[in-house]
Amino acid sequence: MGALTSSPVQVAPRADRAAPRVFRYDIQGLRAIAVVLVVLNHAGVTVLGGGYVGVDVFFVISGFLITGHLITSLREHGRVNLHAFYAARARRILPASLAVIALTSAAAFVLVSPLRIADILRDAVVSALYVPNISFAVQGTDYLAGSAPSPFQHFWSLGVEEQFYLFWPVILIALFFIGRRSPRRLAVGIAIVAVASFAACLIVADVSQPWAFFSLPTRAWELAAGALLAAGAPQLARVVPGVARILTWLGLGVILCSSVLLTEATAYPGIATVIPVLGAALVIGFGGRDERGAVLALRSRPFQFLGAISYSLYLVHWPMLVLAQERLGPGAPLPLAVTLALAVLSVPVAWAMYRLVETPFRRGSARSLLSHRKTIAASIAGSLVLSGALVGAEAASALMPLDSGRTAAAVAPQQLPVGTAFVPAGLSPTLAESRADTGEIYANGCQQGLSASEVLTCSFGDLSSPTVVALFGDSHAGRWFPAVREAADGLGFRLDTYTKSGCRSQETDAAWDASTNNSCTQWRADAVAALNAAPPDVIIVTNHIGPRADRNPVEEQQDWEQAVQSTIDRLPAESHIVMLADTPEFASSPVLCLSANLDSALECAVARAQAFNDPVAAAQRIVADESGASFLDFSDWFCDDSLCPAVIGSTLVYSDEHHLTATWSKTLGPAVQAELARLSFVDWSGSERAVEGETNG
Repeated sequence: MGALTSSPVQVAPRADRAAPRVFRYDIQGLRAIAVVLVVLNHAGVTVLGGGYVGVDVFFVISGFLITGHLITSLREHGRVNLHAFYAARARRILPASLAVIALTSAAAFVLVSPLRIADILRDAVVSALYVPNISFAVQGTDYLAGSAPSPFQHFWSLGVEEQFYLFWPVILIALFFIGRRSPRRLAVGIAIVAVASFAACLIVADVSQPWAFFSLPTRAWELAAGALLAAGAPQLARVVPGVARILTWLGLGVILCSSVLLTEATAYPGIATVIPVLGAALVIGFGGRDERGAVLALRSRPFQFLGAISYSLYLVHWPMLVLAQERLGPGAPLPLAVTLALAVLSVPVAWAMYRLVETPFRRGSARSLLSHRKTIAASIAGSLVLSGALVGAEAASALMPLDSGRTAAAVAPQQLPVGTAFVPAGLSPTLAESRADTGEIYANGCQQGLSASEVLTCSFGDLSSPTVVALFGDSHAGRWFPAVREAADGLGFRLDTYTKSGCRSQETDAAWDASTNNSCTQWRADAVAALNAAPPDVIIVTNHIGPRADRNPVEEQQDWEQAVQSTIDRLPAESHIVMLADTPEFASSPVLCLSANLDSALECAVARAQAFNDPVAAAQRIVADESGASFLDFSDWFCDDSLCPAVIGSTLVYSDEHHLTATWSKTLGPAVQAELARLSFVDWSGSERAVEGETNG
């Protein structure tokens, strides 16, 4: 990230003359503020829930510095030496980033579970090839990708900057000559780019938050904001010094306030992103005038030191936190004292990286050995060589054993199951295949994805049957599908699916009208309309409603009694509602845990008392009793009295923290069939009869 490296800057106190090259102590100190906010946020300091705004500050700094250099070259020489520009960027960014990629990948072989290594090495490859942000955007749209953070996740911002550096000089040169070398027209052109990018950010955020967060087009406006400061530097220099000093303090205060007031729940990027960007712009735009104002604080020795090593500190702190967490196990979060200790330890590690890797390539003898063109060629070659080595390491990781070599006795599904104490040979699906074991409804496109809103309805079972059952819910409904499909084949009914990942079919009134998943509200309304237009005989409702340790159980049960009743009231009165209790949830992926505990699989089980949201289940049972609906609870098929194992017999039960494998779901078909057959309100041959009594499992 170019903004994280120290750099002299061109400042112009008068419109008609460029100033001599001077060092911006305020920008160096601002780097320190930004990296400290990011590191403390990642370390779990809750008061800095918006510490991620440090990355936005870096973007503004980068846009300002890079554009300042380019504009100076254009004004003084009428051209830009692109070879020199790209070589300088390569020397600043690549040596440290490639070193961290290599060291982190090597550490992963020692510290993380075998099944996790391949994912980490794939992230390392895309990071070495400068496109990690694009890869993470794709992963972010995959609801089933799991939740363990990558030790390279922070490289997304480097990807944005590297891509910006690739395209921005060409764009700026075009704007410069299209505007006939007019500084005013150049500033207007930059402003147009910024506005277009900001509009794209707001539009894309409504469609796909991951792409809005990770992609260059939706983040370029932040760098363009810095570029606009560079283009308007002569005009900003005319502001009265006393006013400029006040504005620098105001900018610094805005950054710090945004880091405290914004949270993980803030829609980001979006309107809120303007706040830290504005704060950074005020400091940068008015901080180069004199050594008063906020510069008084920012030029202090601690800020200058942290600013100097900020790039290396940004690179090394996150892998240290993530790999330590991986070693302990994602299900047991590191104590704050430990994360803070790691954050502090990352400072000397960053200093060593700065002295031994950054500085020699940026300023020292390594720089003088190569011409600009050779530097570019060497950078590309280094990235490709490292990528090739990582691909080879990924292939080698596939040879690591993923089972104990022992065979488990075959067992039929039964209540209060006994978990297998090891990962058996012949496990179905295998640990490596678990993520892809989603079932027919995913493979044939009947499960709607996270971001689309179209209602996809598919029919299964006996299509000529007069008895119609609808499966309505989110991805957990999709994972129950194999079991319900087996029941459909056994009872002879037609099964229609109305399922969408990340979109519950059972919610409070407020959530029905406004979901955090922007496509969910429309899909849910259209699905309910379709069900009411052609009421099925039975509607099976099931969703992901995991345990919530942060909620008061009494209040949560009351809220969900209202939510369940609200849902039933929206569905057709002619249909009988059957609610399936949610499946167990793990704090971290049992699949990853199993790959690291091949001979002790029960280490990866979750305690039954922690696996379910009991207040929600109680609410569903109460409303079912009061409304004439049915509530079926299959918890005893997943858990014994104390544990919910991850492996039962030779079957892997889960593909991640809370999704069933299709293989295990299918084994529950007879149990689901038996429970549905007990419901006395319908003749499964299609002849309805009076309700004789309700069966709540």
